[in-house]
Amino acid sequence: MKKYEYLYIIDPQEEVVRRTIDSIKEQYQSRGVNLLQENEMGKRRLAYQIDRRTDGFYYVTQVETDDYAGLQEFETDVKLSSDIIRFMRVKL
Repeated sequence: MKKYEYLYIIDPQEEVVRRTIDSIKEQYQSRGVNLLQENEMGKRRLAYQIDRRTDGFYYVTQVETDDYAGLQEFETDVKLSSDIIRFMRVKL
C-alpha cells in the first residue's frame, strides 16, 4: 500500500471546520482509504489572501491506499468544495 499525506486549508468558521473534517473522513472510509494519522493544527494566518480570506484552519492527514484512481476522484470532489480553500498531497 502507498502512503500519502494531505494538507487541507479549510474555511476557519467553527461549524464549517467540523462539517468538512467529518466529510473528509467519510469520503476516506467510503473509498477504502485507511486513515493512519490526523492532526488539527488550528487556525492560522495565510501568507497571502485567497478568495478574500486571510485566515484558514489547517488539517493534516496521513493515509494509505492501493486505489490511486479512487484517490483522484476524491481530489476532484475536494476541488469542488467551497469550504476547502486549498489542499496538497505528498507521497510518503
